Amino acid sequence: MVSSLTLIICTLLFTAIGAIWIVGYNYVKKHCPANLPQFYMILAVARIVSILAFVGIYILFISKSAAESRVFALMVILMYIVMMGVSLKIKH
Repeated sequence: MVSSLTLIICTLLFTAIGAIWIVGYNYVKKHCPANLPQFYMILAVARIVSILAFVGIYILFISKSAAESRVFALMVILMYIVMMGVSLKIKH
């Protein structure tokens, strides 16, 4: 089972990533809308790299069992889907 501290940290990470997307989208759209595709691609790469690094660190150094690693990876995947759905719903 994933600890409550881990759940809180994951929630904060995904909240920060979603907030960066919304604030950055508004900023780029206001100042230079032509750069929105580049902004999206850069932020997509940053999101994936940061989440994969977070999952890798958790699995390699914090997780105590393979079952806990699977539960954590599934939780992160679901949180990513929800974060993308909410942020896209807010912006479109």
